[in-house]
Amino acid sequence: MNKIKLLALSLALIGNLNAGDVFEGTVVDTLNGGGYTYLQIDDTKKKYWVAVEGIKVEKGTEVRFTEEMRIKDFESKTLNRKFDEIVFASNLQHRTNVPEKGNLELINEQVKESPYKQKDTMSVKEVWEKRVSLKDKTIAIRGKVVKASPNIMGRNWVHIQDGTGEGSEIGRIVFTSKELPKVGDIVTASGVVSVDKDFGSGYFYKIIVENASFSK
Repeated sequence: MNKIKLLALSLALIGNLNAGDVFEGTVVDTLNGGGYTYLQIDDTKKKYWVAVEGIKVEKGTEVRFTEEMRIKDFESKTLNRKFDEIVFASNLQHRTNVPEKGNLELINEQVKESPYKQKDTMSVKEVWEKRVSLKDKTIAIRGKVVKASPNIMGRNWVHIQDGTGEGSEIGRIVFTSKELPKVGDIVTASGVVSVDKDFGSGYFYKIIVENASFSK
């Protein structure tokens, strides 16, 4: 049993439990002590403190978390500090700011047919057009890694293009994975299609491919 659950059991009679509620905000200050990281959160309406099991989070990071319990007049002996109120939280997710410069190698020339397509792979355009019927199915696209953002909400976000698309924008598909190919690599990306997926914190996708693997 983890430390938060043990604390919840021991303080259940004095704490105001709202387990399961999900909150978002920006970290404006941090403290560390007793195996916990204390984060001061600004949600644009108010500022308050949240405690999570030791994890390094930089100021300015956008976070999302699940409330385990809320305690008024909480005193941390390790920090020698008393908080008017503190939220003990779990399932902390955070947005990692990855500089765009040097991490983009976009395809800007639109083509009718993918130059990378192989047997048993689809083009980006095909996947976009058929995304509803492809929901929950495993697909493969061969294309170029044009952006790769590591460790956002516990996964890597890899953008694939092959030059096909609609209108003025050259299409791309985002894959999430524990693997992290390099920007510029030509890969076959395989995974399970999700549609209209909302991760929260501004991450909404009409189509995204999850649990992906990559091969050259």
